[in-house]
Amino acid sequence: MRHPSHPSQALPDDPFSGAQADFAEATLPQSLAPLVDGEGRETQPDFLSFELPDTQSADLELDAVADVASVGVLHQALMAQWPQPVMALLVDRSPRLLFWNRAAEQALGYQAADLLGNPLGLTLLCPDPDYLARKLQELAPLGRQCSDFEWTFTCRNGQKRRFSWTSIPLPPASSGERIFWLTGADVSRRLATEQVLRGRDRLLRSVFRHLPDMVYLKDGQGRWLLTNPGSLAVLGLTEKDAIGKTNLELSNLGLPMAESLRLSALNEEATWQSGRVSHVQEMAVDLHGSQRSFDVVRVPTFGRDDERLHMLVIRRDVTDQRSAATKLELAGRVLDQSSDGILISDAQHEVMMANVAFCDITGYSSEELVGREVNLLADGQHDPGFKTHIWSEVNEQGRWAGEVWNRRKNGEVFPQWLTLSALRHRSSGEITHYVAAISDLSSSKAAEEKIAYLSTQDVVTGLPNRTQVALHAQAALERARANTDGMALLVVDIDNFKTLNDSLGHAAGDFLLREVGQRLAQFAGAQAVVGRLSGDEFVLLQSGIKGTADAAHLAQATMDAVAQPVVFGGLPVNVSISLGVALYPSDGDSFDALFGRADAAMYAAKRAGRGAYQFATASMNEAALERLQLEASLRLAIETGALRLEYQPLVELSSGRMIGVEALCRWDHPERGPIPPGVFIPLAEDSGLIESLGRWVLLTATQQLQRWHEAGHAELMMAVNLSARQFQRGVVLEQVEEALVVSGVNPARLELELTESVLLHDGEAVMNTLRQLKALGVTLSIDDFGTGYSSFAYLRRFKFDKIKIDQSFVRDVIDDPDDAAIVRGIISLALSLGLHVLAEGVETEAIAQRLRTLKCTYAQGYHFARPLRPEALAERFLQGPPALS
Repeated sequence: MRHPSHPSQALPDDPFSGAQADFAEATLPQSLAPLVDGEGRETQPDFLSFELPDTQSADLELDAVADVASVGVLHQALMAQWPQPVMALLVDRSPRLLFWNRAAEQALGYQAADLLGNPLGLTLLCPDPDYLARKLQELAPLGRQCSDFEWTFTCRNGQKRRFSWTSIPLPPASSGERIFWLTGADVSRRLATEQVLRGRDRLLRSVFRHLPDMVYLKDGQGRWLLTNPGSLAVLGLTEKDAIGKTNLELSNLGLPMAESLRLSALNEEATWQSGRVSHVQEMAVDLHGSQRSFDVVRVPTFGRDDERLHMLVIRRDVTDQRSAATKLELAGRVLDQSSDGILISDAQHEVMMANVAFCDITGYSSEELVGREVNLLADGQHDPGFKTHIWSEVNEQGRWAGEVWNRRKNGEVFPQWLTLSALRHRSSGEITHYVAAISDLSSSKAAEEKIAYLSTQDVVTGLPNRTQVALHAQAALERARANTDGMALLVVDIDNFKTLNDSLGHAAGDFLLREVGQRLAQFAGAQAVVGRLSGDEFVLLQSGIKGTADAAHLAQATMDAVAQPVVFGGLPVNVSISLGVALYPSDGDSFDALFGRADAAMYAAKRAGRGAYQFATASMNEAALERLQLEASLRLAIETGALRLEYQPLVELSSGRMIGVEALCRWDHPERGPIPPGVFIPLAEDSGLIESLGRWVLLTATQQLQRWHEAGHAELMMAVNLSARQFQRGVVLEQVEEALVVSGVNPARLELELTESVLLHDGEAVMNTLRQLKALGVTLSIDDFGTGYSSFAYLRRFKFDKIKIDQSFVRDVIDDPDDAAIVRGIISLALSLGLHVLAEGVETEAIAQRLRTLKCTYAQGYHFARPLRPEALAERFLQGPPALS
């Protein structure tokens, strides 16, 4: 018989408390034959003996029973006193209960009066109509042969109990109605217990399956009961081969580890004999015939009479750790005798020692090297990421070797063969030291040839490097100029290369670079110039291009040639590229000019969605240069403190009193004059400068507020705008806390304004940040309310303090009925939610008066004051009672 297999916790007094049994399914076992007497007639079991009440009826003929009402008093009393629940169920078009004994009442809480004669009685026991219909359908064909029919009923208190029902073999009703007499046994606790056991079994098997070590469980006779994929892979067995067999039986299968299995059996017997956990080192031959070292733990368990129950065996392969330890010992010996230069550093790359040969080669003394950061490469001789690549390779693979450039103490650059290795802790596997061995290749003819190669070719792809490409390109342009021919220069960038390089490793990244370089070279042919510039950027210069149509065809064909998937370790990875196209002579007549515009076009293609190409234009190049110069100026302005803040008063409409100010950032460019915030704020967001700009604004504004407080204006508050990019970078909370600590200002007097766009990005993360800001004690307001998309939803989810109505609605509140209705609705909504309302862009007294009529709380705008420098604001409003109304 199947039972529900959902997990369950330990059983309390209530078998359903804490259990997650699903009783929506029941299965039918084989039915039992009814009892018959010596003459072949059905009869009752002889163990049914109860005290029966007095009855007037002396002759109870079962054959005369037509329905429940006509069942003899003897049987009625018998069923009523039956120790198990008994019910009589009429199964026809309108199924209903005809009998319900006392035990059933006690088990399920429903009295017979609740169910009998009630057409909805069965619905009380089975509220789910589909489940009720299915169970009745399953019961109907069983008839008097029903046995162990499981059915889940709902008790009066809402609990669910599962019963196993069996037919009571009474004669059929004389009326022909199908009446089932059933007695039931509560099997809920048994099912819950089985679920707990099954859940524990699944948990144990899951733990075994995911353990990285070899783990297996044996019985007292050494037979395998349970193991994990790691063990089977090492032994070269399937689970079917291993389960139920002993080590000695497995060793007879001719496995490479047969000898190890026999040794393990002896050690297991020794562990049984000792009666304690054992921990030993064992050697074994793996499937490839190599010796491996294993750290083995055996845990025996015994029964009450010391009988052997189970043994848990855990085997860990420690071959690599032992090998690393051996290498470390050998390295110590080699260090004293080696003619190569050897340098040792700690895990933080700080030099610990250098041998005599290393000092002779580099010209530095040991005292000058110890304590300094390891520097094995000459500055300016390698790509910026080359050093990072080497260290990453060492950290991942344990070793890197190759020819590199170094610089002696006297400034001389020389080629060297560098071998860099990582030493790991024997037990933890963590890197503890690095060992660098160098050989001076200056006088080697092979090194000279290699140097010549490296000066013209890219190391990874074998293509011409940037210098060589520029030379070839200039020659090709001169030929095109002489022949009045057109050319196209394509800058090719691999999409999402950094993601692939970070996820699959630098070896995979180098493989992809080589593959793309080969595809470009094969596609372009011998007459074209193809090279790798740096990183994942390539260049292709093709002659014979007559115009835009030819160039577009070339760009698309190039993308198609590279687009075939690249296979890494059996895994196909799609490759796409973005192209920038510049044409000779329309976009430039030199390699540098063409490359600059094609590179700008390539980045435009990446911004447009990747996997595309774009043509360069002069206007595109000029716009990019303009933006680059402005970004550099903004970075310098932030670093040198060339920005400033102006403050616009915030006015309480009912009294005309200035209750605070809003901090507004201003930038006076030394050459271009004032730069509008609408220009430099988006630039800061796109370039990543918004983080440092936002920090400066918060610090400057809160410090100014603290000075006003100390001057006797403690009632003033300061409103500061926050950018959505600050939230995305996760720096808002840290910057606000820093500003509060540095300035010492009361958090309650700092108001942070955020636009609705902030709430549209990563909603849960933003909500968490807002809760933490609220916990600091600052107030929060929504700026430019009504211009976004999610205001009302977030007003329900988070308690803001204030809503600022965008000036686009306020400006025409008198003349435009639609704007007036919007402003009235926002104010009404805010007041109903207990929020303050501030109207922006109030420029006339008429607008201010209309806002007062609408019960708007606060306002700001040119009608009250323009943004002012701090000294001007103090002189005008903080020398005496301000009059702003």
